[in-house]
Amino acid sequence: MHLRRRPIFTSNLRICSPCRTCILLFLAAFSAAQTLPPVHAPEAHSLTIVVLDENGVAVPGARLRLVGPSEPLQCETDLTGHCKFPALTGSPWRLRVDKEGFYAVDLPSIQVSGALEVELNHQEEVKENINVVESVPAIDPAQISSQEGLSGMDILDTPYPNTRDYRYALEYMPGVVLDQSAQPHVAGAESYQSLVLLDGFNVSQPANGLLLVRPSTDSLRQVTVQTSRVSAEYGKGTAGVLSLETGIGDDHYRFAATNFLPSFQHKTGWSFDKVDPRVTVSGPIQKGKLWFFDGLDGEYDNLIVPQLPPDQNNDTIWRGGNIAKVQANVTNQDIITGSFLLDWLHDDHQGISAAAPPATRPRVSDNVYIASVKEQHTFSRETLLELGFAFDRYGLRLSPSGPEIYVLSPQGAFGNYYLRSDTDARRSQALANFYIPGEWHGRHALLFGTDLERLSYDQLFDRSPVSTIGQGSAAAVNVKCLGGGSSPVPPNPSPCALYSAYLGAAPSITYNAEASTYIQDRWSPTSRLLIEPGIRFDWDEIVRRPLFSPRLAGTFVLDNSGNTKISAGIGVFYQSTPLSLIALPLQGSRHDYYFSPTGDLTRSVLTTFSVDRNTLLAPRYLNWSLALERKLPWQIFLKTEFLRRSGKDGFVYNTLDGLGSTDFFLQNTRHDRYYSFKIDIRRTFHERYAVNASYTRARSTSDQVLDYSLDNLLSSQQVSGPYGWDSPNRFISWGLVPLIKGFDLAYSVQARSGFPFPVVNAQQQLVLPPGTYRFPMYFTLNPHIEKRFHAWGFHWAVRGGFDNITNRQNAYTVNNVAGSSQYLRFSSFDKRAFTARIRFLGRK
Repeated sequence: MHLRRRPIFTSNLRICSPCRTCILLFLAAFSAAQTLPPVHAPEAHSLTIVVLDENGVAVPGARLRLVGPSEPLQCETDLTGHCKFPALTGSPWRLRVDKEGFYAVDLPSIQVSGALEVELNHQEEVKENINVVESVPAIDPAQISSQEGLSGMDILDTPYPNTRDYRYALEYMPGVVLDQSAQPHVAGAESYQSLVLLDGFNVSQPANGLLLVRPSTDSLRQVTVQTSRVSAEYGKGTAGVLSLETGIGDDHYRFAATNFLPSFQHKTGWSFDKVDPRVTVSGPIQKGKLWFFDGLDGEYDNLIVPQLPPDQNNDTIWRGGNIAKVQANVTNQDIITGSFLLDWLHDDHQGISAAAPPATRPRVSDNVYIASVKEQHTFSRETLLELGFAFDRYGLRLSPSGPEIYVLSPQGAFGNYYLRSDTDARRSQALANFYIPGEWHGRHALLFGTDLERLSYDQLFDRSPVSTIGQGSAAAVNVKCLGGGSSPVPPNPSPCALYSAYLGAAPSITYNAEASTYIQDRWSPTSRLLIEPGIRFDWDEIVRRPLFSPRLAGTFVLDNSGNTKISAGIGVFYQSTPLSLIALPLQGSRHDYYFSPTGDLTRSVLTTFSVDRNTLLAPRYLNWSLALERKLPWQIFLKTEFLRRSGKDGFVYNTLDGLGSTDFFLQNTRHDRYYSFKIDIRRTFHERYAVNASYTRARSTSDQVLDYSLDNLLSSQQVSGPYGWDSPNRFISWGLVPLIKGFDLAYSVQARSGFPFPVVNAQQQLVLPPGTYRFPMYFTLNPHIEKRFHAWGFHWAVRGGFDNITNRQNAYTVNNVAGSSQYLRFSSFDKRAFTARIRFLGRK
């Protein structure tokens, strides 16, 4: 049997000749491809760029843009000044690096692998290289916090009264309002509710939290304020952070001087006015390694009040200060900076006015000493360790001009000031911060830190009796209502409405210790999204409760061009404990005697203050905000923001029953509310020219707005209302624009609602709460013209202009005593004044 194998498959398909040709060609090409060498894609390189300033210090937040064969690439430097481009292909690549406040750097062709170091130089008033250009402003996608700033040149260019004191420039920062004492109120809060930093160290007055430190205006490099979305790195202040950054020398010797010529005045005849010279000098001790900076300023004022008699119408003020700094680059990884600041002031009759002649005002002497040292060490893999130590000391002494009793009347004050005091507040501070970058589902920037502080407050208060007289009693003040020495009751009290004696004061010292630590992350999952979560822990020796403050904020860039950004955040903030409030009971008590118009004693009241530390809580605030930033055509930048801050458990002295008792206890019963909506517009021009404008609608209120103390004679139960610096509507604008033939116009303008005030009677009892009446609307316009020129081989700048050119009668005081013949009469007006300035800017 024969078997026949069948084919596996059979087909009757016929292939045409052209198809057979194509198949053969394909097989031939495939066979040839197997023998050809493989074609590789272009090799990718990793490039790390490090941006440092002229002193070798890392520049965080610098904008880098690479333009080359492929799509442009962008990046921002981290805290160590590093920026990494992981996959660069082809060449050449062009690099541009810039940051506001620095000169931009353009490199037409750079390496595409390894590490590249770029030096970014700070802007100077006088360019040493005519080819350098300023960085172009841009929306910063890495800026999460709500931040406003003034550069050192902005402060020098903007005209404002008292240019020798930088604090008066702060009111041209949106979110900051100055009160009558030049104390800043950030986001509508008390002055002590803001954290004040000088080159990274806390310099708020250790006892009362006021801003008293005064480095020379010419020494400031940058002033910034953060009002919302503040990171976990910063605590102790519930309203925000006010940061002062001073300059340092470089490899060029620089010398500048301002206002070294005296001025004269004509109020009651020609007389000396003032001289307030400022001098800065800086340069290398060893080029590339060691630099110094010194800023010296002084002031002599001859203040004249024309409304007072010729022999009692002047006050003399002496003030001086110096800040000295040294920076040493020990190695490429270690940078050490040390500084010492000294401020002192002597005022013969502080607060003299038409209603307060010299004899009624105290002699004041104060001094400030701040010493600090900081080290920055950079490890491998872009990690950074920062260690620092600082010591502050604030001394203040008040003394009256004589032994006469102090008398208050509707017409003004008489006699001699009632208070003699000697206080000393100190702080020792140690801090450490550690930065670690990482890559996990995007870029991370982890920051850990700790802060330890030891505070003390040494006080001695000696108060003499105070008499308050009613309407029509001024003529009898030298005969009647004069308490006899230590006698608690005046011998002949017929014209008196109120007589106050102070008892039980003794020297005392109060201590506190504070410990803080935090951790935060800056996570960038994409190039357009940045999220910053963090948590902070605080503890102090007085409250003795663990405080945890979680915070979350972020930004998102809406378009690829980076011209629109939204930001939002929410966080918990705890207030540090003011030593002045804790130490108040140690100042003694007050005994008030009230009299009828016929001289009969109607009642007497003993006022005491007490603190139970075991019952105290830390004031807690919840802050949240939402902001939009947009770059418009013609280099116009628009920013709008809504901010809300709600506080509970605020510190306030109050009675337990709230029904007129005069035994005050420090409690946590205050609730604060603040909201604001602001619109900022900025238009930049070439070089340093720019115009800024801002409108803010805001309210700052409390359910317990009164602050009681031994020196506050206001007698009333607590009331709700606005704080004394509440300004519902506020518009500010400032700028510098070029004119013709080398002349520049510098201006500033401010218009705001008047501050509220209460109404009292002759016995200092509250009649109407704060907010019933307000000061008139405040308005000031300050135009100045400046000319810069070369003469004798040096650069000079001469300026002249008017403060309050419209001569708006901006009042600073008001008679708020109901029933007085001058009731609701405003005084101490701010009038038009011509001012001039000459500056020596150094060699050509």
